[in-house]
Amino acid sequence: MSVSNTYFRHLCILRKLQKAPATKQEIMDYYELECETHGYEFIFSSRTFLRDKEEILALHKKDIHYRASDKKYFLEEDEVPDDFGNRITDAYNTYLALNMADGISEFVHLEKRRPQGMEHFHSLLHALKNRLIITFSYEKYLDNNISERRAEPLALKEFKGRWYLLSKDIKDNVIKTFALDRMSALEITRQKYKPENGFNVNSYYQHCFGIIRPADPETRPVTIKLSFQPDRGKYIKSLPLHESQKTIRDTDDELQIELQVYITHDLIMELLSYGHDIKVIEPLTLKKTLNGILAKADALYKE
Repeated sequence: MSVSNTYFRHLCILRKLQKAPATKQEIMDYYELECETHGYEFIFSSRTFLRDKEEILALHKKDIHYRASDKKYFLEEDEVPDDFGNRITDAYNTYLALNMADGISEFVHLEKRRPQGMEHFHSLLHALKNRLIITFSYEKYLDNNISERRAEPLALKEFKGRWYLLSKDIKDNVIKTFALDRMSALEITRQKYKPENGFNVNSYYQHCFGIIRPADPETRPVTIKLSFQPDRGKYIKSLPLHESQKTIRDTDDELQIELQVYITHDLIMELLSYGHDIKVIEPLTLKKTLNGILAKADALYKE
């Protein structure tokens, strides 16, 4: 049995139960219909279903329960959404959709972009799991300089369609971020390293927007209040800027939100991208920074 068939069956079971509780027969009927639609081999039995329940819990972090009163299976409510499992499901849904038929270019327009360094992903995961030192060449966009690096990998992070490696540069013992698409000649050594004491990637990026974190460890996140035009506010509510986002005011005239984040270059560039649809309420330092950037931009167009 192929991994593809197994994962497709998992996906069908989850789809059916996400709609409503269902009996085993209802799940099987739905799965059989989806197999016919997508051209997958129909494989379903009580034995495979029991195994699927265990694998779905392990891979997708979704717990399937049985209700004896009506002989139906149901999904336990998620207390905390599992982003990793959801991303895998989204990626597989996209694969299924794009793999359904030939000639999809007439209907689907994919973003054209340069390689993202994904060829390094598997090797870096191996190094991360086994705490192995890595070496690689790295190109900086600012000066086109290519340098040789030796580092202790700590985590992988995604931001705006690109992947980054968070690692400790052995040369100066400083934690740095490297874009995967600017890495080359990656080698995984056999030399192990001792992990950072108490390091946790989620805590490290907890108050960050993007991949940049202040170099000074004494820097603290600040409360940022923003006001959006009502139309733009709908997008901000559906796709929050940061996990700390809280709605302060939501009327027909504006949406006010509050964030607890570091003020970094990534955040400033994001706020500028909203143009006249956004207004910084506080802090004053951020208002002055944005005002200065906009004033310089305005001066360029007056020349």
